[in-house]
Amino acid sequence: MTVAAEAVDGPGGGRDVRRWRRPAGAALAVLVPLGLVLSGCSGDDQPAGESAPSQEATAIETLATTVRVGEVTGRLGKDRARRTAEAVADVVDGWLDGAYVAGDYPRDDFADAFPGFTKGAARLAGKQRGLMSNAAVGDRVESVTPTRRVVRVDLLAPKGEPAGATAHVDLVFEVAGEVERTEQVRGRLLLTPKGDGWRVFGFDVERGEVRGR
Repeated sequence: MTVAAEAVDGPGGGRDVRRWRRPAGAALAVLVPLGLVLSGCSGDDQPAGESAPSQEATAIETLATTVRVGEVTGRLGKDRARRTAEAVADVVDGWLDGAYVAGDYPRDDFADAFPGFTKGAARLAGKQRGLMSNAAVGDRVESVTPTRRVVRVDLLAPKGEPAGATAHVDLVFEVAGEVERTEQVRGRLLLTPKGDGWRVFGFDVERGEVRGR
């Protein structure tokens, strides 16, 4: 199912890295036009949550996210671009942990799956919880083990200051239990500066089972 408010293309594109047997779904939701991102404004929408879900640390499989700086539009030094990309990736990690990787499985509570999302983006993501989280299979899974976790961040800095970001996500994880398979979640999150951090205001994500592993 696809949900769309106002379609906006990010500054960079993803690439196909694996063969897919059948996509489990796709989601597209963009809540504000790109022009507002370029100006560093996202309207009156407030963040849906400020922190990642409070799960036991031992329940989180250890695999550090590989953060890469992608295309930088505007003038932004390498060090500043790296720090900004890492800050954006921290927000993305909150979603990856809350929605897929963290927590004691089996579980059916994914209320904190979208920290760092605006209220509107979290509401739309919540309508597609089977795609944007493990809600559809969580009660039949004993463990989740990530094997690939990469975030590539494109940055917009038209006046020498970060004004928008597109985070290209590639997460591969194995689920074990009643449901056993390897899945991949990939796509992009659109983020804008908000207060002292970054907020996800839109997403374009797909999920499917990896074949040939």
